[in-house]
Amino acid sequence: MNEKLQSVLNKILQLTEQNSEFGVELRRKLGITSSVKATSYPSGFDKRVEHIEKYLGLDYYVDGQPSLIDYSFVKETEIRAQLISDNREMMRHRYGTRFHIINFDEYCRYAHLQVEMLLNYYYDRVDNTFDEIKKHIVKYNSTAEIANAKSLGAISYNSKLWAFCAEHNVGYSVRIIFDYIREVRNRSSHRSPEAEQITISDAQKRLKTMSLPIHKEDGYVQSYKLKESSTEYNIFNNMVKKADWYKEYLFLVWLHNQKFTEINEAIKEICNKVQNAISE
Repeated sequence: MNEKLQSVLNKILQLTEQNSEFGVELRRKLGITSSVKATSYPSGFDKRVEHIEKYLGLDYYVDGQPSLIDYSFVKETEIRAQLISDNREMMRHRYGTRFHIINFDEYCRYAHLQVEMLLNYYYDRVDNTFDEIKKHIVKYNSTAEIANAKSLGAISYNSKLWAFCAEHNVGYSVRIIFDYIREVRNRSSHRSPEAEQITISDAQKRLKTMSLPIHKEDGYVQSYKLKESSTEYNIFNNMVKKADWYKEYLFLVWLHNQKFTEINEAIKEICNKVQNAISE
């Protein structure tokens, strides 16, 4: 066992000696009897220890990584450190080394923090005054309601995101991911997975009764398969495509599919475009 893991185990042992409740709970988790007469470990104990070592090793691996995304172009130390920290925290929730569970909602929250910081960093770097920033955003997002904003932080995430994406030709498939992670952040405290699954099932039944072809994994209507001017084509374009229930359904399918890698790649794209823009 390497020195780092040995150090962690020593701290665990020390905490066990100092806090009896912690010791009892640790033994319960490992399936170890608390009897002083016990002379052997229970069946499977070695396997449990192996799992602990693997978990601790993964946590050290995550701590040892600078970031899955290269933020070295950010010259300001504090901003760069925060981006790296948020990215590392995102990794912890991806691999379950934070609170011992994989948490997609928290993964999205830390992804959102990075994107918002990148957008603020971009506008701070390319424009000299706040008035210039507002003109810049409105130029590429004419519907942005920012006339009364007093600071960059007061401008909504969506206003900045859609302006940036329009200016730098970020495709819809990437833009919608950032809309989705914002929605996850806003809903995470009052989600009901069971109700969400019912909504998904009801929407799929509705689409099937319309004889619309549905993508097996992502759930969207495969509109390219619809013959122009056909009944199904007209139903999709007039009754489904822009309907709120369909948009909600697509979001929930995406949410339940938990596409960790897709989110990370989307952040990389925004990061690369910010880097290229400020270096010009």
